[in-house]
Amino acid sequence: MKDKLYRKIILLFSILMLTSCSNNKISQYRAYGIDNLENNHYEEALEYFDKAISLGNGEVGNTQYELLLYKAECLFMLKRYKESKNIYELLLKIDKNNKLYNELYNNVGSIVNLVEFKNAIDNGDVDYADELLTELKVKGFEHEKSVMYNQGVLYEKKGEWKNALNTFNYYIKQYPNDEDALHEIEFISAQTTNVNY
Repeated sequence: MKDKLYRKIILLFSILMLTSCSNNKISQYRAYGIDNLENNHYEEALEYFDKAISLGNGEVGNTQYELLLYKAECLFMLKRYKESKNIYELLLKIDKNNKLYNELYNNVGSIVNLVEFKNAIDNGDVDYADELLTELKVKGFEHEKSVMYNQGVLYEKKGEWKNALNTFNYYIKQYPNDEDALHEIEFISAQTTNVNY
């Protein structure tokens, strides 16, 4: 009977020690990750956050959520926007009413849309590009600088010269020193001199 009790005590003590060691390692990796993140060493920070997350053995809690937020930030800084967006999407599945998760998801999502927009424009897929810009407008990004500029680009690609010119003229009032927009206006003006409306 004493042997059984003694073995149970040793087993319980071993489990507690392993859990404590694991928690210490998680804290250590978390600290290293934060230090690297603050010093703009995003790849290294990402490695430490991944190690800390893996030591969590699938446990769900505030520490894991925090580590996922840090990981998403690293991915964002590394311009791995889709991966960053996927983490925020995961966090929203856990807590759909979290304002921070919603804000970060929408901000990263808008960047993903803009990257996809550029690819769609480069590939001549103006319908998909239009869809992406519409999605950004619905999310309230209509007056963001890059959305406004790209609306002009979309009109230009569609051959809607008057709309493109109006959009870039409005844009240049907001951002008068944008040389790319000034070149667009010059190009579009040259196109419209021979077009009757």
